Amino acid sequence: MELVLQTIANGILVGALYGLVALGLGLLMGVMKFLNIGHGTFIILGGYLSFWLFTLWGIDPFLSIPLVIIAMFLIGLVLYMVALSPLLKLPNIGMRIDTSMLVTFGLIWVLDNVMTILWTPDTRTIMTSYTGETFKLFGTRFSITGLGGLGVAVLVALALYFVLSRTYFGKHIRAATQDAEAASLCGINVHRIYLLSSGIAIALAGVAGVVIVSTYSISSSGGISWLLIAFVVMILAGEGNINAIIPAGVVFGLLEAGSVLIVGVPYRQAIALLVFIVVLMFKPQGLFAKRE
Repeated sequence: MELVLQTIANGILVGALYGLVALGLGLLMGVMKFLNIGHGTFIILGGYLSFWLFTLWGIDPFLSIPLVIIAMFLIGLVLYMVALSPLLKLPNIGMRIDTSMLVTFGLIWVLDNVMTILWTPDTRTIMTSYTGETFKLFGTRFSITGLGGLGVAVLVALALYFVLSRTYFGKHIRAATQDAEAASLCGINVHRIYLLSSGIAIALAGVAGVVIVSTYSISSSGGISWLLIAFVVMILAGEGNINAIIPAGVVFGLLEAGSVLIVGVPYRQAIALLVFIVVLMFKPQGLFAKRE
């Protein structure tokens, strides 16, 4: 029983991180129909910024989150103005998705090389005074950094939910998502909404990078693995269903953790991805897809 409880606890902590990893990708896809293949690379960039702040000035990774958010938000604005805004002229959503994949795939090569020059190809992690520390509750051990990541994921998800559902800016985002042309005719500055949404999406990627570098480790070429996880979670949640991304991440984390009990550590991701394929076959709209 203790082993089962520990597995569930690990699945929840890891799954919350997976949901946080997918939030930025889901927001960009849901609002503008851009598939950012460079999302994992932006996650790694956020982790490197936190690593730099910790190494140079001794700023705790979780305390560095506001600074990373500001820096990554500005990078998101530049990304939209330089690479994404020209794609809005494409005649249909399918072409927008395909072209955004190609453009952001090119960004991977640029950013990977820049990060390699700045931080070398070596694996980096942040070792704080509480790294590796755990506490026991009801026979189950919880890592301090894992709980910190869970707290960050919940706070970020709640903040994003509040912005999207309780503010005029969020209403404008939903209007632009449903029908950009009609929203523009109603006086909504759609391009400004897209610009700010891009900044928020990349900032969310940066937050995920901070949690990852304080819990695991990062390298300049490690973005692709996090991109795949983000893509799986986004599909499980359902396209455009931002509020379900954290629950979908927890489901994926529990599947991955549970597979350890069945087939062992080397095949945990294979089992979880197999379940993902089954979901795509029988419920392609996602586990948490909204009812029409």
